[in-house]
Amino acid sequence: MGILRMILKALSNKRLLNFGGTLTIWAFAFCFSLPSAAQVPIKKTMDSIDSLVTTSLEKDVGIIPAPVFNPAFGAGIAVLPVFIYRPKGFHPETKPSTSQGIIYFNFTGRWLAGLKQTLYLNRNRFWIDAFAAYASMNFKLYNNITASKDDYREIKFEGFVSNLSFLVLARRHFYIGPIFSSNYLKQEEVGVSQPYQNEYHWYHTPGIKLSHDSRDDIFYPIEGWFSTLSFESLLPSKSYSYDFNKITAGISTYQKLDGNGDKIIASRLYTQLGIGDLPLHEMASPGASPILRGYITGHYLNSSIISLQSEYRWMFSDRWGTVGFLGYGWLFDQPNQIKENLGLYSIGAGIRYRFFQKFKINLALDVAFGRNSANVYFSLSESF
Repeated sequence: MGILRMILKALSNKRLLNFGGTLTIWAFAFCFSLPSAAQVPIKKTMDSIDSLVTTSLEKDVGIIPAPVFNPAFGAGIAVLPVFIYRPKGFHPETKPSTSQGIIYFNFTGRWLAGLKQTLYLNRNRFWIDAFAAYASMNFKLYNNITASKDDYREIKFEGFVSNLSFLVLARRHFYIGPIFSSNYLKQEEVGVSQPYQNEYHWYHTPGIKLSHDSRDDIFYPIEGWFSTLSFESLLPSKSYSYDFNKITAGISTYQKLDGNGDKIIASRLYTQLGIGDLPLHEMASPGASPILRGYITGHYLNSSIISLQSEYRWMFSDRWGTVGFLGYGWLFDQPNQIKENLGLYSIGAGIRYRFFQKFKINLALDVAFGRNSANVYFSLSESF
């Protein structure tokens, strides 16, 4: 998925506070994947949110201050409000809905603010995801050929991004529906004068999405499958020369290794195939956790990517757990140029703390290593 929107779309996979699959990717892949929520002694709020699973009568909010450091964006502070709720009167089988937000600024003056809403209605027959954000960010774009830390261009993104999907349950576990993204963006290469680079442009991208979800839990599954397939096409405009179609697909599987599900193997295949001329904010980039950990989102970019990753998850007590993971990806331009790829490995480990027990939501700290790269991830959710 695109960089700008990968930061956004990671949210669409229902990972709570992991805005970490575009300015959206850069802005959110780094922010929502990297928040540290360790300094949140709000037991009353935690218990109140936990109670929603059984009472379904009220809603509450947790506000998490999160110091953030990412080499692509610098040090800063993020404030992450989150609501978890099932509206009063909804059937108990209806999955909990979530409302999430982020306000981030760093010490160089860069900032972003965004909102994300996921709704399940009518006993999960309707599934709605909506996201909107405004961001002003700089990042380093590395040369895909040399992969050298000293061979990069500094890129600045600024503008508004949004995404909406409305899926309907077609049959058991299967959803289908339209998706639409609308972005108003300006991108420029710092220190380089290029035509139109200082101008804002609208990018409207409609599409269709299919999804299969047989997971036993949306926050911490121990069994089942979660798959998505989408097709998007950029509407033409006289203000730019971009013209592309994009196919994205993801397949995640979860298998418990013992009777109570304390030990599981989770695996994910993700691919984006970009066909045509994609703007930078629509390109694929490793670094967002749904793709490959161990990279700074935006350092390596191209139209297409295929990635595989697996991880072993072990909750060795009621509150504490650990993970180990590895993966590999192929970054390339057009689908017919897959042989001309940049190989990217990923390996790492992490610890978990069960932050909301009844919701099975973990606070995660991961350390990951990639090709000429390493990164640390703080998140309130699993990677996929």
